[in-house]
Amino acid sequence: MKVNDAGSLAVVLEAQMALPVENDDDRERVWTAIRAIAKMLPNSPIRPGRLPNLAPEVQATLDSIANGVRTAAKNYFKAGMGTLLRMHGKSGGGLYADADEFAESEAKKIVNDLKKRLRENIWDGTFEGLSNQNFPVPEVDEED
Repeated sequence: MKVNDAGSLAVVLEAQMALPVENDDDRERVWTAIRAIAKMLPNSPIRPGRLPNLAPEVQATLDSIANGVRTAAKNYFKAGMGTLLRMHGKSGGGLYADADEFAESEAKKIVNDLKKRLRENIWDGTFEGLSNQNFPVPEVDEED
């Protein structure tokens, strides 16, 4: 919750986390309640599937960027660009079915690229770091 704004649900989540648990059954009930409440958040830190190997702060940054990309991509699509935008050949190469499909594709591309930049130490995983990414400079062969 330090990196995901839970708004008015923060109080409820904090109260759930503060409940005393004395056994595994109680622990499971409290965890079920926390998961149910967190699902109501737009950027829920609790997700299905395997755990991300990213720090929660980086994941929250990526989530926020992805949401911004989705919004911008939907607006772009709806501004009449839908008939110009084709899927990648591996995805069939045809037109996107709707703005949501295009937005998801664009968000996924950006997030995957940012994860690659993170792995390659080009980006530090913060919003501030987007302004000063450290791209490698290609070596130039100088012929005398």
